[in-house]
Amino acid sequence: MAIEVRRVAGGFAAEVLGADPARDADFPDIHRAFLDHGVIVIRAQAQTPLAPEAQIAFSGRFGPLMGRRPSTPDKVLMPGHPEIILLSNRRVKGEKVGISDAGRYWHSDLCFEEKPNLGTVVHAVEIPPEGGDTLFADLEGAYAALPDDLKARIEGKRAAHTFRKHYLEVMAEGSDRPPLTPEQIDALAETYHPIARTHPETGRKTLFINPGHTTHVEGLGAAESRDLLDALYAVCLAPEHIYRHKWRVGDTVVWDNRRVMHNAEPYDMARYTRHMHRCSIHGDKPF
Repeated sequence: MAIEVRRVAGGFAAEVLGADPARDADFPDIHRAFLDHGVIVIRAQAQTPLAPEAQIAFSGRFGPLMGRRPSTPDKVLMPGHPEIILLSNRRVKGEKVGISDAGRYWHSDLCFEEKPNLGTVVHAVEIPPEGGDTLFADLEGAYAALPDDLKARIEGKRAAHTFRKHYLEVMAEGSDRPPLTPEQIDALAETYHPIARTHPETGRKTLFINPGHTTHVEGLGAAESRDLLDALYAVCLAPEHIYRHKWRVGDTVVWDNRRVMHNAEPYDMARYTRHMHRCSIHGDKPF
C-alpha cells in the first residue's frame, strides 16, 4: 500500500496513511511528513499494539532517546524498557504504574532542559470512550502571524523555563503522581532559551514559549514580561493554530517539540482507563 500524507482539515497536522512505524522502509516518508506538519498521526495497521521494542526502534530513528530525567519519577518508566514512560491510570496491586495526570496544561516537553526534547512519540494502548483529547498549537504558524512590531519586541530576547514551579503547584493541589525525590527537585534548574528559535532541520522560525513552563522574559520587569508573553500566547492559542487530536486505540502520534506545544485534556479517571507509551527524543540547544 502506498503511503499517503493527508493534512487534517483546516489544520497544520497530518495523518500518515499506509505507513507502519515498525517498517524501516517507511521512515523517510514519515520523517518528511513530521518536518512538514509538526504533528503526524499514524493509525494502527493491525489490532495488536506496537511492541515496546518496535516503538523504541522507531523513535530512535529521529535521534537518541531520552531515558530517566530529573523531572521523571523512576516508577513510571516501563520495566525492562526505561526509554518508555507510562502515561496511565492503571493500577497493579493497588499502585499506579504511570503518570495519570501528565501534561494537562499548555507546555512543550522538557523545554526546561539545556537541550530540550526534539520530539515525542506516543502510542495509545487503551483510551477512554470520552475525554482525554490532546490539543496542539502550531508555534511556527503563530510566529508567521505575529505583527511586525511584536516580532521586533522579541528579537534577540530569551525567556526562562523551569519545571519546578508547575511540579510544586500540582503536588500542592493533590496530584497522585509518583513524587520526585528531593535530589530530583533540586536538579530542576531554570534555563533560558530564545523566544523565537530557528528550527535546525527546516530553517524556519518558530516561537519557543509556553504557559506551563515559561516564567518570564529575561531583562524585563514582571509586568512588562507578563504583558509580552500574554500578547504572544493570544496569537499562539488562536483557533487557526490549534489541532485537536481525538485518540483511537493503536494511534502512534509524533510531534515536534521545536515547533508545537500541547495540552492533554482530562477524562473521568474513576470510570475509564487510559494507557499510553511515550518515548522522548534528544534535541539540540535552541538558537
